[in-house]
Amino acid sequence: MKSVLIDNFTLLLWVSLMASSFVVSEQLIPFVNPIASTALRFILATMLMMPFIGKTSIQQLNYKILFHYSVISLCLVLFFIGLFEALKTTNAMRTSVIYTLLPLMSVVITYIALKQVTANRQIAGFLVGTLGSVWVLLSVTQEKLAWSEWRLGDSIFLAACCCLALHVILIKKWTTDVPPMSGAFYIMLLGSIILLPFLILFGDLANIAWQQTTFWQTLLYLTIFTTIATFLLQQHLLKKVGPNRLLAFTYLIPSLVVIPQVIANSSQLYSALPGIMLTFLALYLISAKYQ
Repeated sequence: MKSVLIDNFTLLLWVSLMASSFVVSEQLIPFVNPIASTALRFILATMLMMPFIGKTSIQQLNYKILFHYSVISLCLVLFFIGLFEALKTTNAMRTSVIYTLLPLMSVVITYIALKQVTANRQIAGFLVGTLGSVWVLLSVTQEKLAWSEWRLGDSIFLAACCCLALHVILIKKWTTDVPPMSGAFYIMLLGSIILLPFLILFGDLANIAWQQTTFWQTLLYLTIFTTIATFLLQQHLLKKVGPNRLLAFTYLIPSLVVIPQVIANSSQLYSALPGIMLTFLALYLISAKYQ
């Protein structure tokens, strides 16, 4: 029981940091474009972690580990690039709704990659969680989402979410023997290398607000708390609870982002409440049994 409580607390901490990144990232928009901010987060995170990485972690690098983590990092980079490209032909609300499909994608890919069959009760939980998350998102927007008009950006972001689900599952499949600190460092290092050409070509370096204090404060928060901390927690949790349950907690992200924004608006809060309750029901069904 104690172990389950610790796992749940750690999952809540992880998803809370993830949710904060959606809010705080908006504060960087006036100072830097999205590709540059992502690349700078990876590079800065690599530099900050380097003093804590011992010689053993470097010496353990071999062609197999290098290949595995290169693929893992590439999947993560493809998610971010896909997101930025998708937003050219779709909008943030549509991508948020598509993002709720991420745990269901994990169920399918986990079965293919790890041969793990998800129990019917948990599948029901994933379906309920998707419904709850979408309900929360739609309850606080005035925008009409016409899904009969499927956009190119929607397809791009759907593919990007598949890359993110694959990123998480491959960590579970390939890196169970690698310590979380080393694993997080490898992802950030190789991700930085992959992102470097995009930073140089599309980062618009000349127009980054390098001298603005707010830019550096926001970038440091995103680097330390929503990059380094979330990667470390993710590495640990994947070994403890598996990819499906980890990604199931992303159903809480809409609620964590929305509730502080509508707490003073009772009508919107009441509209979102059924979705929030469905989300907690989903987590109960999914958490009843997990690997």
